[in-house]
Amino acid sequence: MYLGLLRNIALVFTSFLLLGSAYAEPQQCQSCHQEQVADWQASHHFRAMNPATAEFVLGAFDGQRIAFEQQMLTLSKEGDDFVLHREYPNGSKESEKVHYTFGYQPLQQYLVADERGGYQFIPLAWDSRTKEEGGQRWFILHPQQRSTDEFHHTQMGQNWNHMCADCHSTDFKKQFSSQSNRFASSYAAINVDCAACHGDSQQHLQWAEGDKNIAHKGFSKDISTQIALFSRGADGSLLPQGEVKQTEQIAQCATCHARRSQLADREPHAELLDTFKPALLTPQLYHVDGQILDEDYVWGSFLQSKMYAAGVTCSNCHNPHSGKLKLDGNQTCTQCHDSSQYQSTEHHGHTLGSTGSQCVDCHMPSTTYMQVDPRRDHSLRVPRPDLSIQTQAPNACNGCHQDKTPQWAVNAIKTWHPDSNYLGKSHFSQAFYAADQGLPTASQLLTRIAQSSEYTDIIRASALARMARYPDKNTLVAISRAVRDEEPLKRLGAIEAARGFPLPQRYTLLQPLLADPRLAIRTGAARALAAMLVVPFPNNLQDAPRAELAKALEEYRQTERYNSERASSHTNLGNLALELEQIKVAHQHYEQAIAVEPIYIPAYVNLADLYRRQGDEGKVRAVLTQALQQDADNADVHYALAMSWVREKNRTKAKEHLALAAQYGSVNHIYTYGLLLNEMGETQGALTQLARAFALDSNNADLCYTLVQIHINEQNYRQALRYATRLQELVPQDPQIAALVEKLTLMQSVTP
Repeated sequence: MYLGLLRNIALVFTSFLLLGSAYAEPQQCQSCHQEQVADWQASHHFRAMNPATAEFVLGAFDGQRIAFEQQMLTLSKEGDDFVLHREYPNGSKESEKVHYTFGYQPLQQYLVADERGGYQFIPLAWDSRTKEEGGQRWFILHPQQRSTDEFHHTQMGQNWNHMCADCHSTDFKKQFSSQSNRFASSYAAINVDCAACHGDSQQHLQWAEGDKNIAHKGFSKDISTQIALFSRGADGSLLPQGEVKQTEQIAQCATCHARRSQLADREPHAELLDTFKPALLTPQLYHVDGQILDEDYVWGSFLQSKMYAAGVTCSNCHNPHSGKLKLDGNQTCTQCHDSSQYQSTEHHGHTLGSTGSQCVDCHMPSTTYMQVDPRRDHSLRVPRPDLSIQTQAPNACNGCHQDKTPQWAVNAIKTWHPDSNYLGKSHFSQAFYAADQGLPTASQLLTRIAQSSEYTDIIRASALARMARYPDKNTLVAISRAVRDEEPLKRLGAIEAARGFPLPQRYTLLQPLLADPRLAIRTGAARALAAMLVVPFPNNLQDAPRAELAKALEEYRQTERYNSERASSHTNLGNLALELEQIKVAHQHYEQAIAVEPIYIPAYVNLADLYRRQGDEGKVRAVLTQALQQDADNADVHYALAMSWVREKNRTKAKEHLALAAQYGSVNHIYTYGLLLNEMGETQGALTQLARAFALDSNNADLCYTLVQIHINEQNYRQALRYATRLQELVPQDPQIAALVEKLTLMQSVTP
């Protein structure tokens, strides 16, 4: 392993403040802002990252020995250094100096140098909670991760430079070189200091010296609250007390407190979508009703809320310098909401002082990440157990009362609020659920959400993105309106929605976005339209539109090069090159992806597909066999190998790999395995696999049709009718399916 090479290498990551820098040091800020600096020095921002010294290290480096994988780890303090020792089964030993602490509460992580000029997290974290809370102990942060998994401590998912530094240090510059495969990263401050949020301070200092003509007190952005006070209207709505001014506070916080991908190093004057591409409410990240599922970091949740729509910003509730709530407990909420109405048993149905009597218990339920870190959902929603019944989304009631059903929770709420305005009310999750299940009603439902001002922009944008599966008139109208919308999130959603349309039509829809002022939108549109550069007459582009597309596409390439330490970026560039018929370039990118991050399986699969296009099945199987050395159980690799053997007319070999793909993979892998078994005459085995696929996805019309046909061939009309009936539910307007159901009903009735 490479770790032993680092014992005698002194890697010092320079923290610099250049002469003439526009960033002021906190000590300079303190001369006027003593209270704010004192709050910051007690904050998570101050502790975001620090040198591994006795002042900042919380963990017990006291010689504890902890078994991990095939190693014995020992954490010790040697002089002023904190050291991780590794002992292997063969008796060999390695030592690594801990350079930095990362985080503070409720856990602290530790960074060691890697061989590429960067930093990796060690596999252990310190639980900094009190003993009474179960803390003051070491624990393995990702115990289920294999060495070939992305978040194993040796892989890029645990690399500081790529994953974490931009938010935990100030003015971070990544500076990765693909040529040397090394980082030369730098930052202005090791932690999150004043400049991280306020930016350039030179103009502010001039303002402080008396030049009051300078806007925003000398800062490039106004990140103050939009309105200081709110009150409750007679109808229960939240009303601002005064004029709401538009500020950039939420967007500034979102640069870190949002799930997003990064397109470039951040610049002080840049808009959010010029540096980042924020995530929408996708099934991978959020529950179908928008509640947090994966680590989503607040912004995407808060943008769904009525509070956001009313003008509430982060600092209405949080002290922006300490990060703590301005007021304790329910007082945070009752600064706007009437305490006599809401802080009562009649409202929340729980004994005062008990779990369930705090506003956050029901309206901001928490999800625990990193084993010990509970984080509250900031969509500030009313519990809807009725939606749990319809969509399987969680709800706060059953989050606590796990021994009860959602219907029990509905009944309980009805006893407190028999005239509830929420239970039974339509909700965007119903449309999202229909789309995720592939139901034919989804298009109309999504269109209604996407174009309704009743919903916030992130919900409408996410509805647009889900419309990609439904390239119909509804989607066409929604996209046409969204590309002209002032809200960039809707324009972002429109790009996703257009992917289902044929390329020339997609170009007509998205072409205006190639000149969009936001980088994330320009590059997204360019990637969606890239193949227009190689389409033949009569759809080929003239010189001016071709140049416009080529320019935006080069910007897209640059955003991928920015992340060239990751195999996914090289694979994306390879896919683009392949689409542009640049075969050699595509091959180079796939090879580089494998070299940069050997565990990244899509690079192998895509390279194999390139060889398939060239008709070289030997190379196809060679590269896929190489992939299996990284992940022997990968379903996509076994599926690709099976397809290679199918093309070679070797069904026996294909069956062997499809069986493994079906064991580890998706409904499609199981379905394809069932089809192959049926073609090979193994009807009962085929029906077993297809029934298994149906149990996982009963909304797959192709699967239903296949089951109908096989059961008809087997003269099992009862089962054929079962699947035909489901098919008719999925495609209710098809007269041929209706006739089939009618015929099977008759045949089933006369067949013994």
